[in-house]
Amino acid sequence: MWRNLAAVLLMPSLMAVQVEQAQPAPPAQDGESAAKLSEQAQPGPARLRQYTFYDAIRRGRSEEAAVELFIKGYVTVPQSPVAGIVPVKLEFQPSESLTLSKFRYPKPEFNRKTTFQPKPILVPWGPTIAIHFNLKADDNAALGPRVLSGKITFQVICIDSSLGPVEQLDVAIPITVAEHNTKVHRAEWPYRHVPVKWIVLSPLLIPVALVYYPVCALLGPEKCPD
Repeated sequence: MWRNLAAVLLMPSLMAVQVEQAQPAPPAQDGESAAKLSEQAQPGPARLRQYTFYDAIRRGRSEEAAVELFIKGYVTVPQSPVAGIVPVKLEFQPSESLTLSKFRYPKPEFNRKTTFQPKPILVPWGPTIAIHFNLKADDNAALGPRVLSGKITFQVICIDSSLGPVEQLDVAIPITVAEHNTKVHRAEWPYRHVPVKWIVLSPLLIPVALVYYPVCALLGPEKCPD
């Protein structure tokens, strides 16, 4: 019983650690296999997709949003810059009574060899580059629909390991601002999500599990059955 309790207590913490990883890590692959994966998964003309967690954002509340960039190749990210390559960057025009913060880019986890650099370049797995951020509406934000406008800048490391030109694409995210206590509904959201309350409570749950589990082990299985 206590072993199961420890697992239950520790689970939210483990999930909270994973929440920053927007997508499941792909299986280990060599450079050729990864390149084929990126090429095969290219979705065609549509290169951008955007998501909001709810179908509306309430006054005084902060919600999560994301923009996906589909590329035929690889890009570098701001947390792992490479000289001579423009990293992917998402920017938005100022919008009255809306605050954007905590931009989270995918982690660079794959070494990619190129024809223009002597050493491999650390890049995120392609072909989907998901950028998450927080969106907050002020208490006095104007109610109703609006469009959050911006741009995404990037430079693709191509499948043949050459470097493509610097590109920019316009971003337009339709949102609706609602009253603070309005009931909202979950929108299409393809990522894992851990409720905020579990993330807040997880630092308290871990010590409980670490205390009870050793005590249970000392008492023996007859006192703490599985």
